[in-house]
Amino acid sequence: MQPATAIPTTSQVRRSAPKALTIAAINALKAGKMAADGAVRPGHGSLKARRRKTATGSVVEFIYVYQHCGRTSTLTVGRFSPTETEGAVTLVQARTEAARLQAIVKAGEDPKSKREHARLDAKIKQATHTAQLREAEKSTLAALCDEYVANLRSKGKTASAYDVENLVKNHVKAAFPHLAELPAAAITPTHIAHILARLVGPAAKSEDQREVAGKRLKKGRTALKLRSYLSTAFRYGLGAAVDPTAATGAATFGLTMNPVASVPSTNMARQFNRAGTRALSISEFREYLLHVNALPSTLTRLALTLQVLSGGQRLQQMLRIATADIQPGATLTLYDPKGRRAQARAHVLPILPEMQDVLNELAVINAAGPIFGSGESVLRPETLSTAVKEIGDSMVSTGTAVAPFRGGDIRRTIETLLAERLNISKDVRAQLLSHGLSGVQDRNYDKGLHLAQKTAALRRWNDFIADLAIGTPAADNVHQLHAA
Repeated sequence: MQPATAIPTTSQVRRSAPKALTIAAINALKAGKMAADGAVRPGHGSLKARRRKTATGSVVEFIYVYQHCGRTSTLTVGRFSPTETEGAVTLVQARTEAARLQAIVKAGEDPKSKREHARLDAKIKQATHTAQLREAEKSTLAALCDEYVANLRSKGKTASAYDVENLVKNHVKAAFPHLAELPAAAITPTHIAHILARLVGPAAKSEDQREVAGKRLKKGRTALKLRSYLSTAFRYGLGAAVDPTAATGAATFGLTMNPVASVPSTNMARQFNRAGTRALSISEFREYLLHVNALPSTLTRLALTLQVLSGGQRLQQMLRIATADIQPGATLTLYDPKGRRAQARAHVLPILPEMQDVLNELAVINAAGPIFGSGESVLRPETLSTAVKEIGDSMVSTGTAVAPFRGGDIRRTIETLLAERLNISKDVRAQLLSHGLSGVQDRNYDKGLHLAQKTAALRRWNDFIADLAIGTPAADNVHQLHAA
């Protein structure tokens, strides 16, 4: 008969249970040795410290040993440090983590599998965050404006595209690079107001004062144009997600609102967007012609001369004339993008001999491409506007003009003279200057070029200014000129 197995006493169990680890015991561990921490009650896994050899010596690390589904598994808790150190755990921290892992095992879950899932989730979140950052880099305010410019060019609105691109470059990208690189969806009305305040805020001087001590001049019309362009860009981005004709990248900006719409324009428009009323007198216009003829820049002189000879065409449209738009001695085609047109309207003018002389000079300078080009550069509207303003300032200083004037005033002056001095009818002036043609009849039915009427009007106009320039007005205008 086998002797009965003796039941261990409580004192024997206590003697066989591992002792609680101490820092001294951990430091005393030899390489390759392991010690269990008796402070962590067994049952659903135990905490152990082991010393592992490394290339430079050895380190102690905590591991958690447990069983799940009949299989023993090990999890690394962390490298030991007697004090709190980044990238390591203290004995107290290791015990806290062991208690958490025991709770997982007790609940029937595998902590190793749970950790792997957590790592995978973290990787997915990181990848998603990285993708969002990369997408945000492509969805900035600058990128939105670039997309809008590209859309304008795709519709043939190259002049508008240039204006938007130029204003955004100078007054957003260069002036506020940190805002330009923000995601478009993060732009707020406050950001827009800050951009516009640089042009019209208290820090900028009034337009009728010269720049002093480096202070900026107020640029109200520029601010209004910039606000309009930014608002349209945001509307384009908002509608791109549901517009099948929009560029493929336009729907990725994640816009939910148009921040520009919340920035009021009423005060700016009231202060700066006043309709021009300045029209030069006969004597002022004659003096202007003399100044234009004396300009040192050949391209500027020819451009402003052609504007006058052609009856006051818009400078922006005229500067886009290409060699292909000219039928020598016959017609000159400009393209008018104004209004809500998908394509610019062809505006055909007869070429009078005086106009042909200017075109011949331009052909010598640039035989291909835009005729107002020299090398790779093209004359810009701003250059002409500056030239006209400088002429006006010079005339005011010499007493030959009663007030300054700008480029738009020249077009207004010419139409005023066509109407009041030459009695050219409103309908003929509309055809000659390409404006007031937005009615149903003009837009949908009247497709005539009206070349005969335009030729007659331009002939009378060129004879008028020729006489005006030499101081001997045509006989049918003498009494009217004297009355002026």
